[in-house]
Amino acid sequence: MSNSKLLPLERNRYYPGKLLTSADFLAEQDYFANKRRFFNEFVIGSGIVCGLGVINLDDTTILVESGTAIDESGREIILDQSIVQKLPAIPGHDALQTNEATLCIRYAEESVQPVYAVGSKESEDGYEMNRIREGCSLYLIDSKDVAAPAGAEAEFLSEAKVYEDENYLLTIQAPARAPRSSGVRFRTIITKKSDVSSTFELEALFAAPAFSGANDAHEFQVRFSETDLRAGERRYSDAWLTARADEAPDTMILAKPGDIKIRIDGEEKAFVENVMLKLAVVADDAAAVVERELARSSLEARTASPPQEGIPLAEITVVRSGSSAIIAAVKEDGVRRYVRTIANDGQRREYADWFEGGGGAPLPAPKSGASARTEPGSMSPREPVYMTGVLEIPLGVEDKKNKVFYSSEIVHGLGPGDVHVDVGIEYLADDAKLGKQAKNTIYGNPMLFYGIDGAEVPVPQAELGVRVMAERGSFIVAARLLKNTNYVVILLRWTATKLPFREEKNISAQLADNARISPVHPTIVIAPNESAFIDVRFKNMEPCALEYELTESNSGTITPDGIYTASNKEGVHEIYIYSAENQWISTYAYVVVKKDVQEG
Repeated sequence: MSNSKLLPLERNRYYPGKLLTSADFLAEQDYFANKRRFFNEFVIGSGIVCGLGVINLDDTTILVESGTAIDESGREIILDQSIVQKLPAIPGHDALQTNEATLCIRYAEESVQPVYAVGSKESEDGYEMNRIREGCSLYLIDSKDVAAPAGAEAEFLSEAKVYEDENYLLTIQAPARAPRSSGVRFRTIITKKSDVSSTFELEALFAAPAFSGANDAHEFQVRFSETDLRAGERRYSDAWLTARADEAPDTMILAKPGDIKIRIDGEEKAFVENVMLKLAVVADDAAAVVERELARSSLEARTASPPQEGIPLAEITVVRSGSSAIIAAVKEDGVRRYVRTIANDGQRREYADWFEGGGGAPLPAPKSGASARTEPGSMSPREPVYMTGVLEIPLGVEDKKNKVFYSSEIVHGLGPGDVHVDVGIEYLADDAKLGKQAKNTIYGNPMLFYGIDGAEVPVPQAELGVRVMAERGSFIVAARLLKNTNYVVILLRWTATKLPFREEKNISAQLADNARISPVHPTIVIAPNESAFIDVRFKNMEPCALEYELTESNSGTITPDGIYTASNKEGVHEIYIYSAENQWISTYAYVVVKKDVQEG
């Protein structure tokens, strides 16, 4: 493992009569090994080449499959046969500080094959090791301490800090150089810095003079609602905007203090400074921008920071009980990174042909607007389906019974189109079961809940209505007081849901056409623990996504695609099936579970 410094490269110079010593032969080996590692590091890259899957065998044991990887120093890590390891026996286990650990593999060497060395001065017994065997070793590290892979991302992205305290860091990122007339991703990221439990809420409006989003507006909104993360966890929201058609070498994204509202555990934080993200709109296309950014770093910059020693294989969640720990889950997705090898290009294209957009078919263009996600990694935007937030309606000080009050116009963030908005009155009250104050939300008539907990509900008695402006992407809430109240404001929780849209026909047209679904086999008879597919016919409608629900608990399981697996008990079980787009289109299927199927 000592051979991690590759530069400068030096090779032997031979001349007649040169005395060759062990140092010269070592230099010969180092030259060719370092040449290969330099090529691996800067041309091939680091990551998993093949194999090295991690399988959970039992509560304390894992299996790591054979495979190979390349580390950030260009060294080949080869595990020639699968190995089984007890978790407590893996180096680093005793030093773990959290319950989220990452299993890594690193390059290792060992001296083997002792031989007698005549005149040896280094070994008292006259023996030296004749070979160096290249291998690998496993180790565990707290997931929060795993270093990000080295790369030029810091130069490619422009980043601005929006907010930071001891618990949270909020930043916004975008490519520093955006190709003109192209779609550009703007990412707002919340990072949890501590283990202190607290909720984070954000409503922000960013002005984007050189970019346009929904309705050609030069701005975009970002919302996070009641986000509570673990230490080191991140959540982000993406907004896709289109860069202007001409160059803008010096532009920015701007948010004024009044455009940013952050609440932590319900307490609003004050802002006094503008948030500015400096960018440039350039004439190059996206491919040229990417290639330039990848190649712009000098060799000095690429080698300035020490390389990461190991390659992450999986994240292991453990549950501790006293001095022992058991494995609760093993996760590979989002942890492993792979080397894209030339040898696999043909097979890669063949596999990609099975997916839309993978084998040359273009994917849909990114849409404008922002969407919140919990797991970073996907490179394509996803249209949001719901948003939530809070609003206040001032009530004034005069007699209020039967008087109607209105909120300001609220932009829900889902863009134009059909959106359903629910509103409820939100309040804090003592909760005897929790032993503390807890948040409650009443949807509908609050008078129905007066006296249910032995006391009046601490909210105004009001009837609520919502007016949704579909074309404007906004709504207004009205409140009519049912009796006089001393309250001067109503605090409301709103939830906006984007209704599905079909180009061929909308939901009303489907109902008018008597659209319906029915099971191919209304009743299926199977044995305990067996599985069956609940197939469905579509009538007067196009096939669509379906949802399956078991109407009774402990009646087996059913997957999202309709594969039912019976429990080990006999009985008749009902399955409710409905259209994911319109729950009014529904049907039922029945499964008879009996031990002797033939007699039935």
